[in-house]
Amino acid sequence: MSNHYYMGIDSSTQSCKAIISDLDGNIVCQGTAVNAPVIVPQPGWAEQDPDDNWDKFCKAVQNALAKFPYPKSEIVAVGLTGQRGTATLLDKNGEHVYRFITWQDKRFWDILTGQWFKENPDIVENAYKVTSVQGWLAQKLTGQFQDCSVYPPVGPMAVFAQLAWPEDSKTYEDYGLPREKLMDLVQPGVVYGPLTKEAAEATGLPVGIPIVAAAGDKQSETLGAGVINPGEFYISYGTSAGINTPVANKYPMSANGSYTAFGSGVPGTYNAEGDLLRSHWIVTWFKEQFGHAAVEEAKRRGTSAEDIFNEEAANVSPGSDGLIVFPFWDARPWYPQARGLMLGFHGNQHGRAHVFRAILEGIAYGLRVSMDTMVNDFGTPASKIVIGGGGSKSDIGMQASADIFGVPCLRGHTSESCALGAAIAAAAGSGDYKSVPEAIAHMTRCVQTFDPIPENVKIYNEYYEKVFKQIYPSLENVFTNINELTNNVVSATVL
Repeated sequence: MSNHYYMGIDSSTQSCKAIISDLDGNIVCQGTAVNAPVIVPQPGWAEQDPDDNWDKFCKAVQNALAKFPYPKSEIVAVGLTGQRGTATLLDKNGEHVYRFITWQDKRFWDILTGQWFKENPDIVENAYKVTSVQGWLAQKLTGQFQDCSVYPPVGPMAVFAQLAWPEDSKTYEDYGLPREKLMDLVQPGVVYGPLTKEAAEATGLPVGIPIVAAAGDKQSETLGAGVINPGEFYISYGTSAGINTPVANKYPMSANGSYTAFGSGVPGTYNAEGDLLRSHWIVTWFKEQFGHAAVEEAKRRGTSAEDIFNEEAANVSPGSDGLIVFPFWDARPWYPQARGLMLGFHGNQHGRAHVFRAILEGIAYGLRVSMDTMVNDFGTPASKIVIGGGGSKSDIGMQASADIFGVPCLRGHTSESCALGAAIAAAAGSGDYKSVPEAIAHMTRCVQTFDPIPENVKIYNEYYEKVFKQIYPSLENVFTNINELTNNVVSATVL
């Protein structure tokens, strides 16, 4: 067991990442391959080419294996996770009969409700199975038609609470898709099957290596951060941001829509999840639109524009001298008419550093809405937050988060928490650890803690309560008017 290693693979929307971890969660090596851009056949649609995704999947695995300094026989299992909310249709041989319909596609909401299947009976009739990206990959690797139970993209919605397909036939009639066209479901940590000879030749992995079901990407990130106890939260500051917390025994429901819930990576439990579809994308947008000078300076200094923004923001007081960013560039269910907003410009006191810091603060404010609702609904106060994703690299962002949420914020030992979560599932599925929680205890840790600063907490609480939380109710009619006036533009640029 001392020479055992585990591969975790995250096949996401933009790229595929494969990491190889040891027993202690140290990442020995990794490989990455970038997917082709999303295909937009018409406004509001967003598709991907499955052949390209499979090609990039194989290249990411091959790149990781090329860097692995030990015999491949020491890799004892592979954990598989990937983008959620993306559907594909397969024939009896596992070949796709339709391109991926991604989570960005406006049709996906019709897929979730079954309406799309009712409107496209010919496509459904020609398909043998309908599944997720993870289920498709599992079939490509093992030949088995199985998917992980915690986030199937299609099928009656009751599966989210039951973690199993409903048994009554009327449910499927109402949904518009027969049960036999859905994959069999397995729990996280369960082996889908051994790797086939054909898949071994394509990926470079050993024939027969166990392929293990991991949870969806956000749930896997939560595992990779070591967050499995009530009162603990995981925040991912990436292109989109999410806040997750474990919930045991009972499926949680949000009255105001500020969080949703899915099965977690720990079998039999759930993850409550709030999100902002664009979070640190706003940082990228800001850099591209207004950070040209910082980009050029970064080139001269051999650093990044983000590093320069962070240096400047360190000289700005908490609260950004009254500048507030309302980070809902995409409306969410609890703010259905929301639009992005920067509020509070005054005189000559606000510059580039203020805007950058206000963006970081606004993202944390936005996620706090979800966290406060979860704490209230579950009755368990927040004890700590582990933060991952690219935004976790910013000390300014980490400290502002601790001050805004009012609890210690911890930086994990790796930013690749999603792929590590898949490797954790592989470690448990291989039998080297008795359970997913035992694997987490050995394979995750935090390397830095940012404690709340009392005087900053007071400042942020006042801005949050007196300004941020008042923006939407005060401006809902204004937001609605903007949406009505720009309806055609919004529809055409929803992606």
